[in-house]
Amino acid sequence: MSGASAASQSKEGGFWEARHAELQSRLSVAQSEAQQLRDTIQTLRDALEESRIGEGQRTQAAVSTANAEIHQMQATVQSLRDELELLKAGEAARLSQAIAAANAENQQLRQTVQALRDEMDDQRAAKVREIENARTQDKREIQQLQNTIQQLRSDLEQHHA
Repeated sequence: MSGASAASQSKEGGFWEARHAELQSRLSVAQSEAQQLRDTIQTLRDALEESRIGEGQRTQAAVSTANAEIHQMQATVQSLRDELELLKAGEAARLSQAIAAANAENQQLRQTVQALRDEMDDQRAAKVREIENARTQDKREIQQLQNTIQQLRSDLEQHHA
């Protein structure tokens, strides 16, 4: 191997090592963001247990934040995919596996967010049913009171007649 060829391979190896380090750094950022998403989900679960009143607004805000972070992570993952095409076959395969794991985790997080949304919707529907039942009961009681008043008036009129 000639000296020029060795120098060329050394430069190329250095380039790939630098690209690899950059991608590893981005992957680390994506994993950090995934941890932030997990923390956000845990915060949502804690808030759900603490209070049922007003939980919709708090959960919706946290879900919105989680969705924004998911979209940011998806953009990061897509960017990593594009750059992986430039790497050697072995490096590309290893990093693709890491990205696939991040995508699977994102999917799981999306499912968790959806489950929390569904639970929130179920609680809202139960509250609406509870309010409707209370209204129906109040209407019945009002009708019974009106009937009693009418009967008492009739009895009073008959007594004075």
